[in-house]
Amino acid sequence: MDPKTRFLSVFTDDRKKLDRVPTFVQGVLAGFINKYESQLFDDYLGEMIYNTTFDAPLVLGFDAVFAGLPHAVGCRTFKVVDENGEDHIVGLSGQVEHQGSNYYAGGLVKTMEVLEKLEENLIVTENPKAIQETLFFYEKVSRLIFPVPMTGGIFDTAWQAMGFTSFAREYRKNSKLYKGIIKFYANVTRINVQKVIEATGGKFGIINILDDVAFKGNPMISPERWAQDLLPYYKEICGMIHDAGMHAITHSDGDVTTLVPYLKQAGFEGLQGWEGGASPAIIREKHPDFVTIGWGDVGNIPFWNKDEIERHARSILDELKDNRHLVVGPSTVIFEKMPIDNIRHFMASIKKHGEY
Repeated sequence: MDPKTRFLSVFTDDRKKLDRVPTFVQGVLAGFINKYESQLFDDYLGEMIYNTTFDAPLVLGFDAVFAGLPHAVGCRTFKVVDENGEDHIVGLSGQVEHQGSNYYAGGLVKTMEVLEKLEENLIVTENPKAIQETLFFYEKVSRLIFPVPMTGGIFDTAWQAMGFTSFAREYRKNSKLYKGIIKFYANVTRINVQKVIEATGGKFGIINILDDVAFKGNPMISPERWAQDLLPYYKEICGMIHDAGMHAITHSDGDVTTLVPYLKQAGFEGLQGWEGGASPAIIREKHPDFVTIGWGDVGNIPFWNKDEIERHARSILDELKDNRHLVVGPSTVIFEKMPIDNIRHFMASIKKHGEY
């Protein structure tokens, strides 16, 4: 069974044909690759892609990995003066710009005037070729490792655009600004998804929407407010994905267990994440039809021995393997402080005990 077929099988009746539990990773960071480059690649005898985004997870034994898509939505930049009187150039993210860095420095969409400028300066790129070429490449490599296409979501984009303190205040008031910024980024997400569908006809099978909405112990907002504020937008977006013959999944850090009923109502068929705090037993009992991707708390295993790692792997499989709605992997990215031998032993344990 090839990696793409294995991964997508958990969403259909083809799960009955699975040879083993599929595996997935969000990504392998450059620090890990640089630290373990020799151990990763020197003795690897299999075919590679010669692109470390895919080769590192491939060599570690994963079936699938998140992969980005060209954005169809942009924004003409404009100036915003912050509360200290300093000038900043703002784009679609609404954040303070840090050239050459992904560091989050704070959001500047704190007034209706700034939000209206975002709306006025929105640009939709009519360039299906960029999306087509990207997904053509992903299709080409999916016999080795399946790139799961991803795009940004609504909630975490909105709070980062405002800054968390401002967002929390406007959220509590359920203000016009709060509603407006949620609507704005919902529209950005909808257009990006629509353009992927238009460019490819939905042939790639799945779209993941990244939207961190939880801490390790609980959601950042109440499930009821998520349902009120976000579910209608996501229901429309997931409907577009389903109408194109694709599966809709989402990603969030933290424990989103209490949100699952509403995620299902919106049309999401699964979620990637499931950090410490989430219980696979609860998912098995209450949501056996919901695909869960992740569960491996490998960020906590730098000092675990092999027996502890194997017990952790088996604890996931014992709860969720049998209903065949499971994809296993780290609940987060693989970063440089994770020992490569521990990652390899986790993967070997999953494959050893994950056969059907």
